Amino acid sequence: MEIEIRTSSQIPKAELEQVSAWVTQIFSDDNDGLQWATDDWHVMVRLDRQVASRVGIVERMGTVNGQPVKLGGIGGVATLPAYRRRGLAHAAMAKAAEFMRNELKVEFGLLICGTKMILYYGRSGWQVVQGPMLFEQPKGMVTYTDTIMILPCTKNDWPSGIIDLCGLPW
Repeated sequence: MEIEIRTSSQIPKAELEQVSAWVTQIFSDDNDGLQWATDDWHVMVRLDRQVASRVGIVERMGTVNGQPVKLGGIGGVATLPAYRRRGLAHAAMAKAAEFMRNELKVEFGLLICGTKMILYYGRSGWQVVQGPMLFEQPKGMVTYTDTIMILPCTKNDWPSGIIDLCGLPW
């Protein structure tokens, strides 16, 4: 297993399109017609030179109750069906957490997920926090009230209040 972190510009266009297509297919039932942010970083897990799993990271300054908070947004956590149940996504998430802490120096990782994924992410230190959360969409601001999880990346406590992603969701 190889794990690498690269920007979109560092990934061959054909490979990026291929991975984007299968991530879109995996999440086709969960899209809700939302427009998503472009990932700043891609954590790619390869088996036999084949990208088998990936995690997207968006680096962003958001706010909680109007106070700035540096976030590492996690999105598009996906593994090709043939490679599931091998710990690939878990390894990618661990690498993403390490990268957000050590390289990006974010205060918190932040992801949104369905309730069925709370235990999965919780085993890796992610914690459910209360919203609401605001984010941009082409037709205006959206209020999100479903599951929001954070990963502390510093000793700072998560502030309570309204979360504003200050852009598109990830």
